[in-house]
Amino acid sequence: MKRTFSALLIPLLLLFLESPAQTSQSTAEIAYMITRMAEIYHVQPRVVDKSFSSDLFSQMIHALDADKIYFNEEDILKLSAYKYTLDDQLLNKKEEFLNHLIILYTKKINQSDSILDLLSKSRFNLNLKETYMVSEDTSFSPDEVLRETKIYKLVKRNILETLADMYDDDSTKNNITIDSLEPKIRKKVCHAFKRDILRIRQTNGGLSGFVNNAWCESVASCYDPHTEFFSPGKKEEFQGELGDKQLQFGFSLGDGKDAPEITHLKPGSPAYKSGLIHEGDQILALQWDGNEEVDVSDGSTEEVNAFISGDHGKSLTLTLKKSDGTLRKVTLQREESTMDDDNSRVRSFILKGSHRVGFISLPAFYTDWNGEEGGSNGCADDVAKEIIKLKKENIEGLILDLRYNGGGSMLEAIALAGIFIDYGPVGMTRDKEGKIYTMKDVNRGSVYDGPLILLINGFTASASEMLAGTLQDYHRALIIGTPSFGKATAQVVLPLDTMFDEQHMERMKTAENFIKITIDRLFRVNGTSAQQTGVIPDIFLPDYSETQSEREKTLPFSLPNITIDANKYYHPYPAISLEPLKSFSKSFMDTSQFFISFNKYLDILVQGQVARDQVLVFNYMLESRRQIFRDLNDEENSINNLKPPYEIEWNQYEKVRMQADEDLRKSNTMLTQVLTRDTGILLGYELAYRMPVN
Repeated sequence: MKRTFSALLIPLLLLFLESPAQTSQSTAEIAYMITRMAEIYHVQPRVVDKSFSSDLFSQMIHALDADKIYFNEEDILKLSAYKYTLDDQLLNKKEEFLNHLIILYTKKINQSDSILDLLSKSRFNLNLKETYMVSEDTSFSPDEVLRETKIYKLVKRNILETLADMYDDDSTKNNITIDSLEPKIRKKVCHAFKRDILRIRQTNGGLSGFVNNAWCESVASCYDPHTEFFSPGKKEEFQGELGDKQLQFGFSLGDGKDAPEITHLKPGSPAYKSGLIHEGDQILALQWDGNEEVDVSDGSTEEVNAFISGDHGKSLTLTLKKSDGTLRKVTLQREESTMDDDNSRVRSFILKGSHRVGFISLPAFYTDWNGEEGGSNGCADDVAKEIIKLKKENIEGLILDLRYNGGGSMLEAIALAGIFIDYGPVGMTRDKEGKIYTMKDVNRGSVYDGPLILLINGFTASASEMLAGTLQDYHRALIIGTPSFGKATAQVVLPLDTMFDEQHMERMKTAENFIKITIDRLFRVNGTSAQQTGVIPDIFLPDYSETQSEREKTLPFSLPNITIDANKYYHPYPAISLEPLKSFSKSFMDTSQFFISFNKYLDILVQGQVARDQVLVFNYMLESRRQIFRDLNDEENSINNLKPPYEIEWNQYEKVRMQADEDLRKSNTMLTQVLTRDTGILLGYELAYRMPVN
């Protein structure tokens, strides 16, 4: 594949994603085509053999039943007859296993639905001592009787957790017996489980469509964690994730008193333009494109958001309860919308204390796919603009926050690196043939050459890792945080068509399905790779990402870490003198009450993630939760009572915007309160003005 092909393909793809499909293939043909595309394009293609078959079997079972509640061990044993023959099924375009699986899965889903119907009508004894064991949670039940018992225990656990939340959130509930609350909570919990089943059934193509999609997605996932099959229903979702525009309805949700509630309407969005939806409206039901209406009146915000973002069509009908008690049905069409400035784009402010330090938050790499990637409409240009604003404030150092930044456009990452270095190579890629391509900053000069700190954590991934690694290799930035995610591979999206190449772009218009496929490995300019290891910070600072165990190295079929020769044109700046900065950091974190309390708070959260057997008795569960909350509140109160050695001051441009935009003013006020308790910003501030100037 030519380099220009991979660089230009995604923008061209997005121009054609709305084009109607002209062909229709069977699931077996699609799955086979995935293996052919991987053989041609994947940077490290696998042989479709017995090992692949075994892995595919495991991936498929996980895709259909990740929580191990629909199948039992007897079901898995029967299905295992196919475990080492799926390679033959794939290569010969057979659907015997798939058809058998659809029949069994339909049966198990229907049985589970019936079990939930019975449970919703049966009173639970919440004081009966029963235990839900870790071994039950992490394995398939041995038989159908024990599977029913597992579902019963899961429902009971969720009832108890919901009641415990109610008692903690509303002290008036302490005077009401749990027996009087149990019927309503039981119905709500069972309904939530049934909504998961309904969401499966309402996938495009119904339940069999869900299984067919899972099959194709599982085949793709066996090559590496980032090779994905895109069904027609997922193309629009992908389009929104990549660029600075996304398809949306334009409303935000909150937990209302009686039902999920509209809390905000985005100006210009479909919800706003309808004129029929208002803040405070309660959502009682949802209906996709003529499918069965789903009652969400007792659902949580998370459940409703998950249903709205599922693999469905564009048209969504909401049943709303207005403030005057009347009901209204409103049908909305998803529309393309610019990303929300408050949540997705670059933001900056000044840490104003005895020193003035600039801070820029970059939560995602985005670009304007209708313009020039890495040009004047992407995040690199926005960062440069914010730096210019901050330099007018006479900052003594700059903090760039890449925490929770999952990456995106690699060309934007190259442009970002160029903001901070003069010129030169910023990274390398290697394809399946072993050809190495150097990514370069070709523009001489930099926008900012002062002291620079990068904040990273376990959710910093892909292009943002490359940026962090580049600036670390050039000795251009001090890296603070936890090791990054460890994804050092690059993907491109192709139509599922082996005849496609850069001379046949018209096939974009006729493609029905697409595949995102890993075509390159990424390397730092010193020849090392962040694959699996992540970027290792110069100064370790734990944060909330420590409560999550998922990293690239934990994902199935993650590619191994390898190295290549360093780029011969890579010439770093003089090394940063790290020892004084490390010494200061250790002393500061060991003695600062802010860090002492935060680390205790974090330890409690981490311990809370440890899987334990659960005693399903209300008083026991309530007291266990309250003890954790008491411990957390003690440390949180300690943190809140401390003041950092600076105030957060928004730049002059942002101040003007805040005067004219009440929502932005409220958002920035809330954000300020959160950021004043951020350990990364605090340590970054203390180190930024202590760093030597190159």
